Amino acid sequence: MSKIDSNSSKKALYLDAGNSSIKGAYKNGVNWEAIHARKNYTASELVHWIDEHPESFSHIVLASVRKDVQDAIRKELSHVKLVELSTDDIPRELLDYQTTETLGIDRFLACYGATNQTNGSVVVIDAGTALTIDFMDQESVYHGGLIAPGLSSFTEILPQKAPALPGVEIEIPEIWPGKSTVDSLKWGQAGFYQMAIEGILQKYEEEFGPFELFITGGDAQSIRQLISGESKVRPFLVFDGMKLLERRKRNIE
Repeated sequence: MSKIDSNSSKKALYLDAGNSSIKGAYKNGVNWEAIHARKNYTASELVHWIDEHPESFSHIVLASVRKDVQDAIRKELSHVKLVELSTDDIPRELLDYQTTETLGIDRFLACYGATNQTNGSVVVIDAGTALTIDFMDQESVYHGGLIAPGLSSFTEILPQKAPALPGVEIEIPEIWPGKSTVDSLKWGQAGFYQMAIEGILQKYEEEFGPFELFITGGDAQSIRQLISGESKVRPFLVFDGMKLLERRKRNIE
């Protein structure tokens, strides 16, 4: 019997369907727990896992950046109480963004979850398949940001396009500029990425003033090690935002 099944009170299961995988988590007291031992699922694997735990959850909350995945989950989980979150559920006064119809809801949710953990403005780096760096002010107004290749995607470009070059670790060399091919590659990958992110953070501060920096996503620890300054790594920021937006949608205080 799993930890979930042994708990007499049913919980809401939150599903974050991203571009390449689906994550699931539920609240265990004040902490989040990722479902089972795995952090990422395909849609079919996820539905199978949920069907194995039919009495575990009161309902399921879904946020998806892909309509095809959302439609598939809705169809497969028609027997389950499903609450779907979309950008239509975000109050317009909280969006300073021109193309809300194409906004990945996970970008808003990560920032929304972060602002609940501080009284000030936030910048959130979500380091997954893509890297997003977004700003939300102290009034929970989302001001947008940028989308770039994720760290893993970025560092795979040269090995694919120039296989004769040696593979290198993601680390900053001690000497500038690079005095060897290996160190030159490290500066061109880890160093390039570091300088880009820190330049973007500086631009946010110049435009909006001080903020707290939060990092989430699969490469969060790698990004934290690359950049300087204070930051908070929070793996469940999107789920924090989902819980808050669900509460607003359902008028739960």
